Amino acid sequence: MPFVLTVVAGCGPSGGSAPNSTPQPPTPLATKYNPATAGTIQGQVRWQGVIPKTAPDLAPVPTTTSFEWQEKSNPYEPRVDGETHGLADAVVYLAGVDPAASKPWDWPDVRIELRDFRIDVRQGHGDARRVGVVRRGAEVEIVSEDSAYHMLRARGAAFFTLPFPEPNKPLTRRLDNAGLVELTSGAGYFWTAADLFVSEHPYYAITDATGRYTLAGVPPGTYDLVCWVRDWNVTGKDRDPETGLVFRQHYAAPYEQRVRVTVPDGETNFTINATRFHSPR
Repeated sequence: MPFVLTVVAGCGPSGGSAPNSTPQPPTPLATKYNPATAGTIQGQVRWQGVIPKTAPDLAPVPTTTSFEWQEKSNPYEPRVDGETHGLADAVVYLAGVDPAASKPWDWPDVRIELRDFRIDVRQGHGDARRVGVVRRGAEVEIVSEDSAYHMLRARGAAFFTLPFPEPNKPLTRRLDNAGLVELTSGAGYFWTAADLFVSEHPYYAITDATGRYTLAGVPPGTYDLVCWVRDWNVTGKDRDPETGLVFRQHYAAPYEQRVRVTVPDGETNFTINATRFHSPR
């Protein structure tokens, strides 16, 4: 079976955080927080221009005896509301927040589910998403719900690969470094991907289906407000040298838009122009 070669090639040291420093506990929050003076930042992220529609990839999906070819969609294809042109799953966050002045951490724990050959991020009681927010120093739970062999590969602010040879046997991983963690498959399922933001403070928001976001309980001050959007354009594919099958694909760098805001303030909207994203093909 061609996938066996891919899996064997992906097996190796699972790795972890760089051993040159001792992991530090999460930064204390809210030691100077005053909810009476806190404000709210809210708004909408809107898409401008042609709404992209990518062609699905034909992918070899493992079965109990071999594999079958199935169409798999691009995990980062923009989801734009047809009526409001709001962009879902954009991440809006504050830069330059003093942790002491921050509100307490209020994001639910993250659970990563490997299911139906997808990487789903579960946070609280909402629907699965392709992005989540984790406090630095916290653990995430990871579980495979597929009978097929899985490996979760993390790069960026975390570096590890965890194998899941059997379903429903969860593992945990502590994320000690702030930044973006990119999650992909180490078992050759190139069409799967998701992201985690690891942060010292809780002022992150993920836009809903109409592009709306809210950052509540923000201490007074002036900040950079950042809108982060994944680029879905594929810049390259890695292939198994013996089978020729794709086992990983690479995407263009995410797009960021920054504005200065002062709290308390009114509504802040972002417009994401389609011309910012150009296919490298």
